[in-house]
Amino acid sequence: MEPLAFVEILGRHGDVMARHPVYRWPVRAGRGYDVDIILDDRFVAPRHLQIEPALNGRFRVTDLDSVNGISLVPSARRIGSGEVGPDDIVRLGQTQIRVRAPSYAVRPEVRLRATSMYRRPLSFAIMSAALLGLVVLNAWIAAVQQDERLFMVFPIVAVCIGVGIWISLWSLVSRMVGGRANFAAHGFVACAGLTALALAETLVDYSSFGFHLRWLNYAGTAAAAAIFAYALYRHLRLNSRAPRRRLGIIAAIVSVVAFGVAAGLELAGDSAREGRQVYDPTLKPPAFLWVPGITPEAFLGDGARLKRKVDALARTAP
Repeated sequence: MEPLAFVEILGRHGDVMARHPVYRWPVRAGRGYDVDIILDDRFVAPRHLQIEPALNGRFRVTDLDSVNGISLVPSARRIGSGEVGPDDIVRLGQTQIRVRAPSYAVRPEVRLRATSMYRRPLSFAIMSAALLGLVVLNAWIAAVQQDERLFMVFPIVAVCIGVGIWISLWSLVSRMVGGRANFAAHGFVACAGLTALALAETLVDYSSFGFHLRWLNYAGTAAAAAIFAYALYRHLRLNSRAPRRRLGIIAAIVSVVAFGVAAGLELAGDSAREGRQVYDPTLKPPAFLWVPGITPEAFLGDGARLKRKVDALARTAP
């Protein structure tokens, strides 16, 4: 006997968890053992919903006087009865269902693709080596004296521990939600994001020093926020089947809030120094200075003129 329809039980992201063939009408769904489709949901009544055919290939769903009722997703408004098509989703309790006829045309098959590069363990190993090399280089440059280079191991260990914890947490969530840890993919995303952040900070530092433009520090904060948002988006994509746009909005909001707080604290610090000399503390080799500066003689001359002015004010003061 050919099925008359299929009732699909959907997961939270719209993926099909189970399909129940229908061989007679009407069909009743609920938590009781005397219905056609048994739902393991404590918010569903023993006899909660009835389904029967309607005109033009549609189906009528009717609430069987349940406490929590039924609604059509995405609306939360309770309805007593209504007609649904093959793409309409009905919520009863915390369960979502969909009814489709055997003649429903499914989408064409998706061509198999090779595993993405960033999901491969080799890509993770290469990116982690690049990040570690960058950390070692920055620590070596920052060490002024030979004795300080003996302590280079501390930032290296700190970065390794921090990145390891970050990757492990994302992998744990991925395992719990999707059944796969995706450790190499999360590791690649984390290492690539940190590498991009470090390179962007280095570029901003040299540009700020070379062109003597202090506002580039704020541009660097915006660039870092964009990099962090994209890395967070990639992590979320590995853990969720939610629409890409929604994940992108979530990542952008988190990044804007985090870096907005950091920028606000920096601006508050600048305001607290109002009236004091403001300068760019970034120091690089003179070869990277691309705009002409003032000569030492001119700098000392300005200082001497300022001293004479202050002395004159002091003499005239009561």
